[in-house]
Amino acid sequence: MVIYRGAGFLTLFTPIAALLLLMWLWPDPSVDHGNTSLRQLLFGFAIGAFINVLLGTFLNHGARAPGEPARHHFFYMPMQWPSLAIVVVCAVWGAIRVN
Repeated sequence: MVIYRGAGFLTLFTPIAALLLLMWLWPDPSVDHGNTSLRQLLFGFAIGAFINVLLGTFLNHGARAPGEPARHHFFYMPMQWPSLAIVVVCAVWGAIRVN
């Protein structure tokens, strides 16, 4: 049993890749080398997940027959919906925790 189909694996890969790219290009001067702050973590995950929302919406557009699953899914949901949940969680957590 596979938990993703098509490009659904990008639901987890894109936010992690965006965070690592952000850490490499713009390291946070307030933390030790190789570490990251909560602000940078949430920002990197939110950027990567937002890219994935756009990508999932583009890849899964078009009509499907009733009962036919999405071509690109993660845990049997179209890949843009779990990514949108990641963006919302990062925004809420950032609003509550980051000063």
